[in-house]
Amino acid sequence: MKRLGKIGKLGMAAILIIGITFWVPKLSLSQSEYDKYPEKPITLIFGWGSGGMQDITTRLLTEIASKDLGQPIVMEYKPGSHGIIATHTILSSKPDGYTLGASVSSQFTIAPYMQKVDFDPMDPTHILVYMHYDLGLVVRADSPWKTWEEFKSYAKENPGKIRYGTTGVGTGQHLTFEIIGQKEGIKWVHMPFRLGGPAAVTPLLGGHIEAAIQGPPDILPHVQTGKLRLLLVLTDERWPSAPDVPAITEKGYNSTFSYCTLYGPKGLPDPIRSKLANALHKATQDPKFVELGRKLNIHLVYMDGKEYTKLLKERAGSFKKIIKDLGLGAK
Repeated sequence: MKRLGKIGKLGMAAILIIGITFWVPKLSLSQSEYDKYPEKPITLIFGWGSGGMQDITTRLLTEIASKDLGQPIVMEYKPGSHGIIATHTILSSKPDGYTLGASVSSQFTIAPYMQKVDFDPMDPTHILVYMHYDLGLVVRADSPWKTWEEFKSYAKENPGKIRYGTTGVGTGQHLTFEIIGQKEGIKWVHMPFRLGGPAAVTPLLGGHIEAAIQGPPDILPHVQTGKLRLLLVLTDERWPSAPDVPAITEKGYNSTFSYCTLYGPKGLPDPIRSKLANALHKATQDPKFVELGRKLNIHLVYMDGKEYTKLLKERAGSFKKIIKDLGLGAK
């Protein structure tokens, strides 16, 4: 029995040695793959059409980062369903770092409640935040409202008289204003313009609506020429380009929470995520990218993907109630 015990111990030792022998190369192979990544072009799927503010900034950002990575990042456009078609494609792809996506926060905080989706909105591996989608409320400069308080009071006293334009039903600016309407007892009329910011600003300039909620590139040129008046910015802080205009949080409301990120599928290895994050973070500091932000009057902001994921979880579902109240949820 003692002899058999010794053989048993020797046998177990042999098995452990053999196991370690096969296990070590597997670890070194994984490290080797990381060191070589990327070995081929990376596809970045964009869920909207070309030519918009996010498209322009994403293209320049990835172009700069490509030089550091040693491989091109090629943008592929898959518009539709508020980015959900693209999101589905990305999350269904292999988590090897060769299929990435660009997103806005509403893809994970609003869209999953507006339509049926076959993924968990917390599944994506966010790499980094590179921009905040700032929005501001503007009225015509010849209107009687010079402050947010005056505008709000008029809207409250005149139900249905205020028509405000946005980029579409279920967008962050639409739902944010309906939340304000519920809180303040205001009934105003939402006017969606699917063609984007300029399409909403044009009818405002023509006097067909009373207000519009759009981004700095669409509204600031008209504010600067004296055609429009900026009453409120829907962000956590005031804009450097309009320091005298209050932020929505100063008035007791939540901001639109609209960050732009790059992300990958669930299970993207952290070494690959970190390598991408480092290259992209470096690209956000490139003078060309900084100058683009200044030229377009957009808020460039860096946040690590892990930090953003925590923040996203805190805000996820914040629009769920208003979507249900407006009857916009998935049937």
